[in-house]
Amino acid sequence: MNTKKCAILMVGLFAGAVGLSACDSPTWSAEGAIFTYTDAQGNRVAYTAEDLLNDYRQDGNSLSTEFDHVYEVLIRNYYEDPSQAAVLAELRENATSAVLEDRQTAETNAESNGTTYEEEFESILDAAGVDNVDELFEYHLYEEEQQRFQQDLEQTFGTGNSSVNGVDAMRDGEYTLDGTTYEAFPESEKWGPGNDGWLKEQMPYHFRHILVKLSSGISHEYTQDKITEPTAVDEGGEATDLASVVIALAGGRISESADGTRSLVSLGSNRWSFGRIANVYSDDSSSAAAYGDSGIVTKVMETDYVPEFKLGVYAFESLYNERNQATEYGRENAYRITPGLREDAAASSDGSITSDMIDENQVLDGTDQTVYDFFNNLDIGQIPFGAAIALLEEGKVQQDENGNPVNNSVDTFYPRNVIYNKYFNHHNICVITPNEIATNTIGDIVNTERTWEDFITVDNATGHITSENYEGFYNANFGSLPGFSVDTTNILPQFTNNVLTDSEGQIVLAVRAGSDSYQGVHFIVIERSALSRYGQSMEASASSGHEGQQTVVENDAPVTDADIATLSEYYTTATPNMSRYPTYTVDGSAESKTTYVNFNNSSTTSQTERANEVSNLITSYNSNLSSYNFQRLVESGNIEFADAQVEQEMQTYVQTSRQSTIDTNFNKWSDNWKSYAEMLAAQEQERAIGADTGTGYLISEICAVDYETQDITSVWNVGGACYYPTSSSGSNA
Repeated sequence: MNTKKCAILMVGLFAGAVGLSACDSPTWSAEGAIFTYTDAQGNRVAYTAEDLLNDYRQDGNSLSTEFDHVYEVLIRNYYEDPSQAAVLAELRENATSAVLEDRQTAETNAESNGTTYEEEFESILDAAGVDNVDELFEYHLYEEEQQRFQQDLEQTFGTGNSSVNGVDAMRDGEYTLDGTTYEAFPESEKWGPGNDGWLKEQMPYHFRHILVKLSSGISHEYTQDKITEPTAVDEGGEATDLASVVIALAGGRISESADGTRSLVSLGSNRWSFGRIANVYSDDSSSAAAYGDSGIVTKVMETDYVPEFKLGVYAFESLYNERNQATEYGRENAYRITPGLREDAAASSDGSITSDMIDENQVLDGTDQTVYDFFNNLDIGQIPFGAAIALLEEGKVQQDENGNPVNNSVDTFYPRNVIYNKYFNHHNICVITPNEIATNTIGDIVNTERTWEDFITVDNATGHITSENYEGFYNANFGSLPGFSVDTTNILPQFTNNVLTDSEGQIVLAVRAGSDSYQGVHFIVIERSALSRYGQSMEASASSGHEGQQTVVENDAPVTDADIATLSEYYTTATPNMSRYPTYTVDGSAESKTTYVNFNNSSTTSQTERANEVSNLITSYNSNLSSYNFQRLVESGNIEFADAQVEQEMQTYVQTSRQSTIDTNFNKWSDNWKSYAEMLAAQEQERAIGADTGTGYLISEICAVDYETQDITSVWNVGGACYYPTSSSGSNA
């Protein structure tokens, strides 16, 4: 293999490259050395330009090759040292096994694909960028050496001191050695931007959620979406499922007396936990089995979380959650996740922040808006608890009291769909309020003295709606449920009354979302916020055995003698049987703190898997981590350059690579926020059409009410709020 081919194949940090012994092997000589390297055993080795670079370092792409080539030499030479003989023997055995696995794969593929072994093995060689078995072995050997070198780095972060954990240093962006704290990834004038570590760069969150799937749901149907409800009393349906989840989360149940009268009663301290409700009701089978646990989400994750879920929660945390704005840590770091803001934006409201603009044609009032301003002005949505009761009571209604089909069976006018679209079909994040709605006035469950006229005003002459309430009114019976007993006014002061929290006092968020694989409504609780440095206090419902109310520890100060993990502790990479696992003191004894690793999880195997999951996220979040290691080797004197041109080229590559990563991540983040904002802008536009008369696409709630009351005929006349066109789409005209 010639040197040029080898160089091209070695582009990409830790990407797996053809080994030097598969290309032109370096000659060790102090004469004409461009740099020297001192390894962990104190051995000093010199390398020449001919040894390493040949003549392939003229353009930007070859700078990557140059860096990788030098880094590969360092790693390979490290394991060639006699002191590493035993380790190298082990790595060579692993590489041999990998080649044998490749051979077996070729045989299996040949049998499955009806091809020859030679054809399939050649494909494997091509994928690795090598020509023969010897080069394939060297390819796998370097993979093994890279992995082991990285593991060594993760152990002590290159300090050689066992008191320093490398993964923890990457997580926190700093480490302490002999009483001095050092930045893990410092900024350098020569080597480029620094890095604040995984916690701050990626803002990890730990969620639990409940998903109610909608079999007929359509992604961008903002006003006339549909949910199911079988007519048989003993069968479930999406309307019943939505209602049941909300009622259960609030700690209530529907009681039926001997005469058939139904009422809403409180379960008090016997209410179900979020995890139990998820286990029973969630249509996400994997997280349901884990009691709603949906794991960690970070900024760079592009899969698994739809924007309504991920960005909706991030908007709640950075814009709407007043508690986060009032704490030092949240205030310092909220800008890292705030919609559309640059990563280096100041956390201020003086106009110095930078945010992408939304297309003015997408905004309801036709004015230019930044993504930041759009979400800030949109505020958090709300779903009245009474809407869940209305779904339960009216979900099966498809005929009026005289047996006539609802609007000739145009199902978008079925009461369940009218209620669902008005209150639940929101792709912006919502909370649930203890409010009643107009439809509650015609059922027997809700205790109210209001009439539907308190919510909706109808022009009897035209059948138009002159005013309609979309938020409902406070209902004392709802407010007395345990789900509304936690004081949330310090978190969401825009709501006079408490919003729904689960049995542990955590605010329940709701959002309509979907993808190619599903449509549905998510109910979400945040188990650990990236903006809460010290976790939650232990003040909630002590009498009922519940802990974890969302109250920040006073003055954001750490608490040692309590089960309150710091953010770093929460994402520990240790398991409870390790000495470095976070603990707190109870009656003089050390107890394991609750972290992501042991959250709702006592299995040693599962805890190990979770610790490894966190470790893998930390060690893979930034493709430039090896460049910081190289920078440390240079700055510590382990690597010394004798050739200024080569040193400058290495620095230029590292600077460019780091900045490119920053720009790429920001552009993805910004574009995701902008796309989500424009989706919501389209939603708000569609919901606003005809809202002043009730004759737009969003069907007025009066249509659900009047099938029961039959008080008004004008709304059903041509041009009235409940008149439907002749098209089968059901779109209101």
